[in-house]
Amino acid sequence: MPKQPRSAVRIWQLRPWNTSPLMRASDRWEALVWILAVIAVLAAVPMAGAIGTASYTAAAARIDAENAAKVAVTATLTEEPQQVAAAMNRNTATLDIYTAPVRWTWQDRSGTATVNVPGGAAPGDQVRVWLGPDGNPAPGPLPSSAAATEGIGVALTVLSAIWGSALAGVCVTAWLLSTRRAAHWEREWLEIDHRIGGEDRR
Repeated sequence: MPKQPRSAVRIWQLRPWNTSPLMRASDRWEALVWILAVIAVLAAVPMAGAIGTASYTAAAARIDAENAAKVAVTATLTEEPQQVAAAMNRNTATLDIYTAPVRWTWQDRSGTATVNVPGGAAPGDQVRVWLGPDGNPAPGPLPSSAAATEGIGVALTVLSAIWGSALAGVCVTAWLLSTRRAAHWEREWLEIDHRIGGEDRR
């Protein structure tokens, strides 16, 4: 019959309900905290998945509604573009950002705004501008992947919070019990030293 690995035997011996008189109460409490931490870590996975899925569903519905409320119009530049900033793209190349006043007409209503435009644009050129439900310029429609990104982010946040709390609970408990054991040992050593010193004086 194959022998069980020593580590598995050691773990089984540390169970809180072990009837061994050699197991201290602090050992039982520490083992119990470890068991609860492992349960929390395992339960966090489906919990984070469920919360992430719910977040994804809500984000997808919100993004679809926001995108449906936006409309693209053709606007005309009325002045020369002005460079306002420089940014780094994904390829670490520097991109100059230009803005210019534009004018558009939508549903028999005209509007003006200053928006980002290509650097080589000139007055009279046309650009696409997205308008929100209020008729003012708005960011372009978000891709469907934005909902997945939000759902994954929420799931990872929940998972990290639970795992971090479980780890913190184990570490704090171990520190407190170790401090208690050290104080108890110190008292016992003082008593032993006192008894030995008293016997020597006799």
